[in-house]
Amino acid sequence: MISMPKSRKFSTTQLWFFMAILLVALELKEVARSVDNQNKKIPEDVEIDVIEEKVAVTATYKHPNVNKLDKITKCTKDQMTVIESQLGFLNGCRIGKPSYFCPIAHKTRCPDNSWLQDHFRNEFKSRKSFVGISIGCNKGYDAINTARMGMNNPSFDKSLWDKEIITKLPTGANANGACNQRNDPQFDILPDEPVRPGEMHCVEPVPRTAQILSNSTKNLGLDKGKSIFEVTKAAISSADGTVEFSTNVKNGGGESTSIGVSCGEDCEEVPMYSLQTYVDKFVQSKTNPINVLSVDVEGFDFDVLFGAGSVLDRTEYIEFEFHDKGNWKNYHIMDAINLLNGKGFTCYWASEQKLWRLTECHHDVYNHWHGWSNVACVHRSQKVLATKMERLFLDTLDSKD
Repeated sequence: MISMPKSRKFSTTQLWFFMAILLVALELKEVARSVDNQNKKIPEDVEIDVIEEKVAVTATYKHPNVNKLDKITKCTKDQMTVIESQLGFLNGCRIGKPSYFCPIAHKTRCPDNSWLQDHFRNEFKSRKSFVGISIGCNKGYDAINTARMGMNNPSFDKSLWDKEIITKLPTGANANGACNQRNDPQFDILPDEPVRPGEMHCVEPVPRTAQILSNSTKNLGLDKGKSIFEVTKAAISSADGTVEFSTNVKNGGGESTSIGVSCGEDCEEVPMYSLQTYVDKFVQSKTNPINVLSVDVEGFDFDVLFGAGSVLDRTEYIEFEFHDKGNWKNYHIMDAINLLNGKGFTCYWASEQKLWRLTECHHDVYNHWHGWSNVACVHRSQKVLATKMERLFLDTLDSKD
């Protein structure tokens, strides 16, 4: 088990330095592996027992034309004034006030990612396959709907999923989810388009919840075929190791358990991977982009992004939570935004059919405010989606609210 070190705050420059070292180490590891494989020769008369095991393989896909990405312009003074007004920076985001007083939290707590669904609805023919990853999958409603959207497969049905898991949740569990995901409308299947092959990864560390997800997936047959839903019991952070989570039945479907939370006497060591390791080991497609990456790990989202390595070089769209707990307490939202900007992403506060740009729109409030909120980011190589999101940002500024 990895012991949890005392938290330390790093500057953005230091974070970039550490990430550069990590990327170099990964590249050297792959070179050494390649040379070692070339030097190994197996005699023809030797019989080999094939064992089915997840083997880490680095992807070959990377975003095209990364050196020619459009540079994002800084928000104008007028735009910053409107953002300040619409998000109520002066009303409740002052130093010393509880985070829930700040309107940022109220407006971005439960976004609807309508822009992403519209994109998949209108650009279906432009993609041949789909890869989605949900880190902190919880009860799986969002992941099922993402799989339905990405693969246009009616087998990914929230009503059928609900019937499977609802009877397995412990008494007292919030079946609807913190953002009422259970009752949100699901993506409409495109009747004139075929089912798209692909894989949706549902990664959940809480043992009881992971068991519910796994059983439901198998009962519905979603783990087979060309469009699969894969459940993995694991935690994702910035490094590989193990971490303890409670096995108490009452924690099944809970949404507040995370790395560092004491599990009492009912503990189980759960595998912990960096996002780079997880993708290399579990994502089958190595020649296609990761279309959607969703991160909801109760305060450790930045750790997941920091351990992403080259995964960000093939990811098109990211959603993650900002918080006032976990390791987020040691960082500011702009630490993540600047890191992702350097990798080619433009990020926004996300709400219901509204976006407020964060990239190149720094405000002094971001130097101190922490609270439950959500961020959506698009890689600038995805020009259609990037244009759609920037246009929605401008439309949001023009709206009355």
